[in-house]
Amino acid sequence: MRNTVGLDISAETFDAVALIDGQMAYKKFQNNQDGIESLKNWINGQSIEDGQNIYIIMEATGNYYEAVADNLADDYHVSVINPLKIKRYADYRFNRTKTDKQDAKLIAEFGQNALAKDLPKHKRPSENIQSLKRLLSLQNQLKEQLTAQKNRLKAAKDSFVQQIHQKQIDELNQHLQDVDGQIKQTAKADKAIQETAKRLQTIPSVGQTTAIYLTVHLLTAHFKNANHFTAFAGMSPQQKKSGTSVNGKEKLTRYGNRKLRGALFMAAMVAMRQNYFPDFTKRLQKAKKPKMVIICALMRKLLVIAYHLHKNQTDFDPSRYKQA
Repeated sequence: MRNTVGLDISAETFDAVALIDGQMAYKKFQNNQDGIESLKNWINGQSIEDGQNIYIIMEATGNYYEAVADNLADDYHVSVINPLKIKRYADYRFNRTKTDKQDAKLIAEFGQNALAKDLPKHKRPSENIQSLKRLLSLQNQLKEQLTAQKNRLKAAKDSFVQQIHQKQIDELNQHLQDVDGQIKQTAKADKAIQETAKRLQTIPSVGQTTAIYLTVHLLTAHFKNANHFTAFAGMSPQQKKSGTSVNGKEKLTRYGNRKLRGALFMAAMVAMRQNYFPDFTKRLQKAKKPKMVIICALMRKLLVIAYHLHKNQTDFDPSRYKQA
């Protein structure tokens, strides 16, 4: 049985459970560079000579895992697993205990029992990809701050207060312009990023920001098929159905990359407003699907198209998707 370390990662900390040679060890670390270095020292102290014999397993939880996975990838076999797989494994094991330590142990046990093909090796992304991730994160933060400032401006009654809020809004808009320019410059400096993003922008409604979000993940993760890509984004519907007594409505999972979904939401809104996929939308409307269900279906469609364009290295062909 393989030696594994399961990590349950949150914004501030992560819990680690090592299952090595039949023995279990546990420790909590800070989710920062010092914590990651401490984790390496702790793992290397578990009586293992060759770090490549240890599998580090973690869930793809938002973007909290990224720094940990990237920093460990050069020294260990790191696998980032869709949270749905871990949940299904927990259901299979009838696991009902929910603590950070228990979750880390469950992830480590999943790593021990999974087939080798289900533990793909995570690769450290290029410097340009890492830079783009940081820029996209900053862009998202600035947009959130801008929305908050606009709301404060609307609520402000005093003219002086209004002036201060407006100055902050102007400053945030300038920062967003600067970040946008830096994103373009970084993407242009990398041929693979530039070509992939350009290809994805041939999809109707997909602009630069959405294309960059898609590019970052398509170039750094291995997705076996389009369904795996949609599951990564949290766009795979689930339905509870059993016999004749249980027949729940389909709904999207609460797992997946929230920022990628946010970028896709705006693209799907544009696709619906401009009627870029008329036959597809018409079928859903004829089935009396609510507006939000149609938008989510368009988000998933855009993901599937992006996956196939990247895989086949082709631009968007309107005739192929006219009746889709």
